[in-house]
Amino acid sequence: MDFAGAPQPTGHGTAVASLLVGSQGPFRGAATGARLFVADVYGGNRAAGSATSIVRALGWLSGHRPQVINISLVGPPNLLVQRAIQIVEARGIEVVAAVGNDGPAAPPQYPASYPGVIAVTAVDAGGRALPEAGKPAHLDFAAPGADMAAALPGNGFIGPRTSFAAPLAAARLLAAGSPGALVTEARPGKGRVGRGIVCGACRIDPRIVGAK
Repeated sequence: MDFAGAPQPTGHGTAVASLLVGSQGPFRGAATGARLFVADVYGGNRAAGSATSIVRALGWLSGHRPQVINISLVGPPNLLVQRAIQIVEARGIEVVAAVGNDGPAAPPQYPASYPGVIAVTAVDAGGRALPEAGKPAHLDFAAPGADMAAALPGNGFIGPRTSFAAPLAAARLLAAGSPGALVTEARPGKGRVGRGIVCGACRIDPRIVGAK
């Protein structure tokens, strides 16, 4: 569903969706078979993504009663967005969000830093926290976000992004059923990884799918 004008296909959105439910040849998303609802708050314009669009998108998504909502974007604190997330959480829906890629010196980003939101950072193939990952007000988990393949237009290989770690954590949260249950499968990592790395086995080596 579009909330910022006519939707435009982008590499970012395609990658996030593929990491959740993609299935082609040896490539498999972390929640293959799950039902996916997509809310576009950018419309192909990186300058979009207004608080109003995000709130409308959250309302539409929560109306479908998903177990988990993944948000692979960051921004400054906004009372309207915070309130919308509180409403979503009150309905029993877990919200997972990326911590951002502006580095540890950047201020905490939102919605990952809101209370109750599952904040996710990214690690490389060696389980090391990415140096460009943001520093949220709190950090819950890490998941693969580099040295991996995803369905990007053109070459199928993604660069390091916490945006791509968040959907993997969301997929595992869906399977685990609760953040508490997810903690039990979290594994130690190197650097700031919250309660540990989840979905480590979800990383698809680019060589397996012939990504460049």
